[in-house]
Amino acid sequence: MMMLDQVCIEVADFEPAARLTRRLGQVRTAAVLGDEPYIVVAAVSEDRSDLASLLREVESWVEDESLYAIRYLLDDRIYVLEAGEVDWDSREALRRESSLSV
Repeated sequence: MMMLDQVCIEVADFEPAARLTRRLGQVRTAAVLGDEPYIVVAAVSEDRSDLASLLREVESWVEDESLYAIRYLLDDRIYVLEAGEVDWDSREALRRESSLSV
């Protein structure tokens, strides 16, 4: 019998959390929980290669989103995953747009 575990990934905004959930949901069970900060929960099997595959996919997503780093919880420990470079110009533009729409 294969055991399942979960990885909890902290994402500050809903839209990126939803994109990550859809991306991970293509090959595993994943869901968005809570409110700011949002938690994306993804299932992993006991096979170490499954965890490695999940973390590579999250790393790729972090780089695609220009987030630079995210925190995740695994086995009751918090880790930081870094990838790519932060795009401060696009993040500032997003903040201006969201403050204008309020």
